[in-house]
Amino acid sequence: MPPEELVSDVRFLAHSTLRDGQINMVNDGYNALTNGGFLLANAPTGIGKTAASLAAALTIARSRAGTQVLFLTGRQSQHRIVVDTVRKINELIQDNGRNVTLVDMIGRTSMCKDVDQRTGKCSCEQGIPESERSNRRFSLIKDILSEPQHVEYSIEYAHKRSICAWASAREAVPDADILVCDYNHVFLENVRKASLSSMGIELENIVLVVDEAHNLPDRIRRSLNLNLTYRMMGSAVDELREYCDEVEKKGGNSGAMVASIANGRDCERALQEFRKQFSLWTKKMRGDSADANDIGKKIEEKVDAGRVLAMLRKELSKEEIDLDTLINQLNLVDQSQLDQEDDDDEEELDAHRVANFLSILNRYELDTALCVAFNSQGDEDRITTHLLDPGIVSKDIFNQILGGILMSGTLTPPEMYGETLGIPASRCSFKSYPSPFLEDRRPVMIASDVTSKFTARGPENTKRMRDHIHAVLRETPGNVAIFCQSYKMLEEVVGEGYWPGRRTYIEDRTWSKRVVDARINDLYNARNGGIKVLLAGVFGGRLSEGVDYSGNILDAVICVGIPIAPQSVPQAALREYIEKNHGRGKGWKYGVIQPAVNNVLQGMGRAIRKVDDRAFVLLLDNRLLNGQYRSCLPTTLKPFTATDSKRTGRMAKRFFERHPDPAKGD
Repeated sequence: MPPEELVSDVRFLAHSTLRDGQINMVNDGYNALTNGGFLLANAPTGIGKTAASLAAALTIARSRAGTQVLFLTGRQSQHRIVVDTVRKINELIQDNGRNVTLVDMIGRTSMCKDVDQRTGKCSCEQGIPESERSNRRFSLIKDILSEPQHVEYSIEYAHKRSICAWASAREAVPDADILVCDYNHVFLENVRKASLSSMGIELENIVLVVDEAHNLPDRIRRSLNLNLTYRMMGSAVDELREYCDEVEKKGGNSGAMVASIANGRDCERALQEFRKQFSLWTKKMRGDSADANDIGKKIEEKVDAGRVLAMLRKELSKEEIDLDTLINQLNLVDQSQLDQEDDDDEEELDAHRVANFLSILNRYELDTALCVAFNSQGDEDRITTHLLDPGIVSKDIFNQILGGILMSGTLTPPEMYGETLGIPASRCSFKSYPSPFLEDRRPVMIASDVTSKFTARGPENTKRMRDHIHAVLRETPGNVAIFCQSYKMLEEVVGEGYWPGRRTYIEDRTWSKRVVDARINDLYNARNGGIKVLLAGVFGGRLSEGVDYSGNILDAVICVGIPIAPQSVPQAALREYIEKNHGRGKGWKYGVIQPAVNNVLQGMGRAIRKVDDRAFVLLLDNRLLNGQYRSCLPTTLKPFTATDSKRTGRMAKRFFERHPDPAKGD
């Protein structure tokens, strides 16, 4: 794409000189937003997409009174990038000297001390008089709005002065140009209703920027993944009974109070009887399954939401109450009224969990966008809801807002994400920008002699994979990351291998954020100490998503396999739904192959974070060389082919002879 002249109306630039691709993205974003539309940008790392999106979004927002920019991201490291970018914008500001103001927020449990998850209250300001609390909050709000501050600053400031960082940030939002926060503030209904309006934000008055937008569909889907179990209902019945007991003790003899308690008792009995019917039904489901005699095998069957609700409604009708009444009664259960043995237990009440599940089941009872599955393994039976169409949630939101920019380095193809999220094509501009990295600085090689296809795997295939890995390790002067399609393959290929001369860290499912941060810090310490590290994880795991490998700390990345989602009832339902609603041939591509290939692209991108970075990339799966898998790779990607590990070694050697040192700076 040839460079263009910057649209004259655009202001709020973070750099005095813009890259060619950045100019194009600024113009595309501005033009889309001017027309009340959306730019869906497949924008690779290094193009400067944060600065480009903010320039376009702020220009539009500042031209319309009462309009704010919401910058959504699932990564806290990206929050810092946004804040730093706005600081640079303010250094070059030419908008009558009025600086851009910003509020940076994360979850309340991360911003406050001792948050009670049941009540949602914190103890940050406990014992502080109201007048003093207001003065202290005002001082923090003034600091936040005078200069863009990282959320860590607000937290540290607030904790030292015994005020609530979260509440102070919310009070600052109405006077800010930009709110940086998580996807949930917009796309999770209960969070949106509780947060946006209380901060003075209306959907009709926002310009939305969604970073790492390839994650948004799954984030929305997961928000409606809820479970219902026999044990959970038992706890809910106990909580409801105890709540009614406490209300009865404290209540009066008024007709309204007596009626309320009677209603609660009716709900308690109905739920208890439904629990018994649920147990009988799940036992029958296990007995009818073809796998029922295979001890220990997981049983999974698709079930009809209406069948489950019919059982419940039958029991409710005996008490002359309806489903909405039961849901409301369960939500009335108040933690403060219950006699809990462990005051530090912060788990959500099962009464509320059951209410949420029944609410979702009721709302989508006749909608094919919801798949309900029965699962049984060992002694546990459950039914689970799976949202197949995130557009059911996001469509109305996109219809209400002024416009937006959705961007990611792996928004491939952007048209797929527009369809999936329910954004009308007439309001969309789909753009894919070329990578600013010359092929010489990030060569991609695909091995043609190995595969992760299940039917072709075996000892010889694994040995060839390890030979390719050894070839890269021998020629790479610094740290190398490996990402595998599953924990099983990680153990098979890396865990059971021998890697001389390398300090090796292998991810497992138990790793916490603290462990991940320590391992990443070890990379920098190892480089300073002349030690080479092999860091191994899985696609979609803690090491391959949400981690910023800055400072060109990775010299090479090796991607092993393609993380095709395992066959399951929800996966089959998703393919069928996409095929029916988005067109023939798209079920397999949109539902299975493209998301898997995009995970590989995410892994590849871990090594390259800035224009000057350099890294060698090796993909160990020959399916990426042709057919439908190859068609899912960006057209701008021109990979080399390695017929064996010797060619991989030669290519890696030549690459590091040309580029022996990592990029300088952060």
